[in-house]
Formats: sequence, C-alpha cells, structure tokens
Amino acid sequence: MNSRSFLAGLLTCLASVAALAAGVESVRPAQIFESGLKKEDFPRWQQIGSNVYIYEGLHALDPTGAVFTTVTLVVVTNEGVVVVDGQGSVPASESLIARIKQVTPQPIKYVVVASDHGDHTGGNAAFKTVYPEVVFIGSPVSQQRLAKSATVLTRVVTDRETIRLGGTEIQLLSLGRAHTGGDLVAYLPDSKVLFMSEVYLRGLFPAMRTAYPSEWLATIDQALAMDVSLYIPGHGFTDEPAAMKRDLVESRKAIEYVIAEAKRLQAAGYPCESAANCPAADKANWGPYAEWTARTSQAPVALAKVYQEIAGKLPD
Repeated sequence: MNSRSFLAGLLTCLASVAALAAGVESVRPAQIFESGLKKEDFPRWQQIGSNVYIYEGLHALDPTGAVFTTVTLVVVTNEGVVVVDGQGSVPASESLIARIKQVTPQPIKYVVVASDHGDHTGGNAAFKTVYPEVVFIGSPVSQQRLAKSATVLTRVVTDRETIRLGGTEIQLLSLGRAHTGGDLVAYLPDSKVLFMSEVYLRGLFPAMRTAYPSEWLATIDQALAMDVSLYIPGHGFTDEPAAMKRDLVESRKAIEYVIAEAKRLQAAGYPCESAANCPAADKANWGPYAEWTARTSQAPVALAKVYQEIAGKLPD
C-alpha cells in the first residue's frame, strides 16, 4: 500500500469514527444540570432570527428529579406579537409576557396552541388577562380538549393556516399526529425556522401519554422533508442548526427503538396493561436510550401506549 492509499484509508476511518460519534452519544441531554446550568439560570431568552426569539422556562420537576426546559416561540412584528406555546403556569406565562414587553410595546395578538398539554397551556389565562382581545389558535383536537378551559380556542387549523402580521408570514401546519394527537408546528418561510413544539423532544426519552407512536415517525419525516434551516424543540435546548437536525433524526430513532422494543416484549408475552401495571417495563432493554432524560418515568408510559397501538385501541 502506498502512502497516498494509506492516507485515504486513514481519512475514511476517521470519518467513520466521527460519524459514529455524532450519534446517540453526542445528543445534548434535556436535563439542565448535565449542561452545567442551574435553575437560577432560567428563564432564558434567545434571539434566533430577525425579530424571532425563543423563551426557555423550566418544566415542572419530573418524578425522576430531572429538570428541563419548556420552549416558547415568539415572533415580534410592528403590528403585534405571535406566541407559539405558552408556559405551564400563570406565573410562568406572566414572566414570559414581561420579557416580551422588554423587547416591544406591541400587544400579543395571537397565541398558538401547538401542544395542548398543560405544560404548554397551563398559563394561558395570563395572556387573556393582559390582552383581552388575544386570539387563541389550535387544532380541532386541541379545541375540544381545551373547551372547558379559561382560554378556549377561537380559530382552528385543520391542515394549514397562515398568519400575516407586520410583513411577517407564519405558517401553522398539521404535519400529522405525534406526541399529543393535536400537534401543530409553526414555520417561518423567510428564515426557514420550524418550531416543532412537542413533535420534537430533544434529548428526552420519548413521552407518549397521548401519543400516536407510529404516526409520530411519519410526522417527523414530514418535517425532515421540509426546507428548514433550524429545527426548534418543545423541550430541550436549541443550539446550532446542524446539531438540531442531527438530534431530531436521533429523536426519531429513539421513538422507533421504543416501538420495536415494545413489540418484542409483547410478542414474548410480557404484559403491560397500563403505565401503572406494566411488568414488561422490568424486562425492557433500552440500549443507547437508557440514560436519556426522564427514561425511568416515561418508559412504562411509552410501553403501554405502544401496546395500545398494537391492539388497535388508540383513539380515533
């Protein structure tokens, strides 16, 4: 072997090692302490584009003791503000509103419910208190779930809806059912930013309390096929674009792994009637995802949901 061939072979090996290193091991954990951060470092405000921001509040403490972020997208225009996903309590959303007021005197005109789970909607009453004319938008599923809440949805997105405000276009899209079943994403075509809400849980073990596991995979595929420069999760940190896309792919692999493991356990005869009664969880092998944030609390929930899917008992 000549020196040129040896060098080419060495470079190929190094490239393979780098590719492996960019897999599961390199996914940034959602747990804030593993990133060298403290509770006192939050909430955080990050500008990701021209008049486009993300607000990172803290999720309620997970049963495992993990602490991670709940992410809100904020789009500021000279005709008003659009918020996509609030925070989990009134005080938390009040803090979000106060931070927005530091950037602009414009009112919040729209609050988009991309995830109807309480950690994203529990503080929505704060928006109504400060801005009585605010319009709440979400999917038909979310509209039904929040029908008895203090902030009912008055505008519904069945497939896609476009908000045009102050020269800015925000596309609200239903790419398919995923984490909640009423999932929406928000796309900014000018900056090619896609806020995925809980369709993308970065560095979190797949949470499936109201999920549609196999459909979730297809929904992520739809997102990956779009012309996107930056994918933003509903939980977890936002870093540089390449890492965000890489970790979205790995998040999809984690969901796929959970589905495959549940099918193996079900075929082996291990029962899982519910998250609270799931002997199969003790037999599970979570492989590269065993140390992902909230795995202990979320694994039985995920198994029960996949078992439900296998049995054809997911809600319509």
